[in-house]
Amino acid sequence: MTHSQEELEAESFAYLACCRNGVECKSQTYLADYVSKHTDVDNSDIYQILRAVGQLESLLELTAHTRYVVPKIKR
Repeated sequence: MTHSQEELEAESFAYLACCRNGVECKSQTYLADYVSKHTDVDNSDIYQILRAVGQLESLLELTAHTRYVVPKIKR
């Protein structure tokens, strides 16, 4: 993997882990800007990113009491 791909996957992991557990973050802006300047998502393995987030939640025992709430889209 290139550094750009690693950065994209790491930031995607952080964003998903935060959003799924109620932590407010602004990674979506960073990710959108990063992809437009450095790389594309074609070579990213979204399954592995989601699996890693799931493993983190299991290790921290977050999955038993966490409920995902769909964010409202601001227009």
